Amino acid sequence: MLPSKMTLKDRFLIWLLRNRRSDYARLKKLRGLAVSEDQDFLDLHQELIEDGRGIQTLTERYNLYSLAKATSRFPGALAEAGVYCGGSAKILCHVKGDSPIYLFDTFEGMPEVDAKGDGVFSKGDFADTQYNEVMSYLSGYKNVHAYKGFFPESAVDKEPEQQTYRFVHLDLDIYDSTIQALGFFYPRMVRGALLVSHDYNRLDAPGVKRAFNEFFSDKPETVIPLWDTQCVFTKM
Repeated sequence: MLPSKMTLKDRFLIWLLRNRRSDYARLKKLRGLAVSEDQDFLDLHQELIEDGRGIQTLTERYNLYSLAKATSRFPGALAEAGVYCGGSAKILCHVKGDSPIYLFDTFEGMPEVDAKGDGVFSKGDFADTQYNEVMSYLSGYKNVHAYKGFFPESAVDKEPEQQTYRFVHLDLDIYDSTIQALGFFYPRMVRGALLVSHDYNRLDAPGVKRAFNEFFSDKPETVIPLWDTQCVFTKM
């Protein structure tokens, strides 16, 4: 995917982040919050806007950044299913240290969807991305492994199937992909590991919440909603 065309609003936000971060914090109502003084995160957030990568809100980006960092004391790899153009993967790469990260995407758009149960999505959505281009974008980070194809079949008989995980990010949009990903990662997550999913609280993406509700109906973990659309659970 080529970076999206920068809007006038994006240019203004970048200018504030470069030159007037205190005004940016006031505009975004961050004053008095730890994120307003987290220069590492704000630098990263600025880069993502400049690069035109990802569709996460500021809140969602900080959730990913801070929650992934919180698992650094645990063993295991990081993973993301639903990479798109690599914006959220860059956040995880930025905080992962020397841990490996495994990325999964068709890099050809979404699979078949349930027109009644998956909301606004259609087959082929998010096809404006390319495996080689995303890997080039993340080339400054070590120990990054990406698998092209339909997940979890793309992980079968490969290293990710044998790996344990301390942090997982799902951005799969639809019921079938989400529940299959939960089935793959849940038994491979170490105790204390976190899994964050995008779209859990989106009313026009009902399949994600349905997948979580169904999967965790007989599990001990509590799925916790986050702002804006995300959710998280801790592996017990």
